[in-house]
Amino acid sequence: MRDKAVAVLVAFAAVAVALVVALPAGAAGNAGTTQVSTFDPTGAVFTCPGTDYTILPGGTIRSVFHDSFAANGSEHVTGTISPIGVALTDGTTNTVYRLSGASWFGGNLNYVNGKYEFADTEFFNILAPSGGVVAKVAGVEHAGSGGSNFSFTFGQCEAPQD
Repeated sequence: MRDKAVAVLVAFAAVAVALVVALPAGAAGNAGTTQVSTFDPTGAVFTCPGTDYTILPGGTIRSVFHDSFAANGSEHVTGTISPIGVALTDGTTNTVYRLSGASWFGGNLNYVNGKYEFADTEFFNILAPSGGVVAKVAGVEHAGSGGSNFSFTFGQCEAPQD
């Protein structure tokens, strides 16, 4: 999860710098933009102790990204990734599992004072045909310019790498 958070921070910093350069001086802020997209996650693997779960064809992942600027020039970003109809296999049985949950990240960048705060959460359950949880990804990360950085992992599995 830490590599994902660092990659997200680097990507946002690059986008943010490009957007700030394009903003007129004294901008009054804006409501921002929201982008919604979907993609096919087929073949992605959730790595768990003793069993890996591979996503089968047929489901999609919805990604929602929002970016806005406040009147003081600070930038606010959020993103959510959620599965829709995603099924998985353990590769050794005919059992078809379902994926539920979501990943969310968000943060603020203040270009005036150079401070930032970002958080990233991942909570996914891999469900048996009966609906019971057989495995889960659960984690929280926080990074800030003030040194308030931490990472907690509560689930036994890891989500696919981006």
